[in-house]
Amino acid sequence: MRMLLGALPAVVIAAQALLSSLASVALPGAVVALVAWGAAGWAFQVTQQHRLLELRADRGTVALALNNSALYLGSAVGSAVGGLALASGMAPYALPWAAAGVAAVALAVHLAAGRRAPVPARVSTLGTYEHS
Repeated sequence: MRMLLGALPAVVIAAQALLSSLASVALPGAVVALVAWGAAGWAFQVTQQHRLLELRADRGTVALALNNSALYLGSAVGSAVGGLALASGMAPYALPWAAAGVAAVALAVHLAAGRRAPVPARVSTLGTYEHS
């Protein structure tokens, strides 16, 4: 699981970094990069949710709710920052490079935090969790 949690963001970073150069050379290559970006980005959420349930099975719904809130906050902030970057004169082809940089920082933080996190006991995603 931990390897997957590191590999999926790496795919996102590679896809973002390659997007501009692929789009200028061959549109099908850019489409492949976009598909890889989307697939790995959303697959990361599933593995992250499983990891959160492993860490706090007793408070699973709260952990997942906070995770989803962070996901939507990140989407909103990323969109706002991208819009501000374009408004300030950044070339549109540079946005994927900037996104790859932000994703690389996030991966580094994730890997550093993962080293300190305890290895949780196994949890079934079909288990019982508190309900409101």
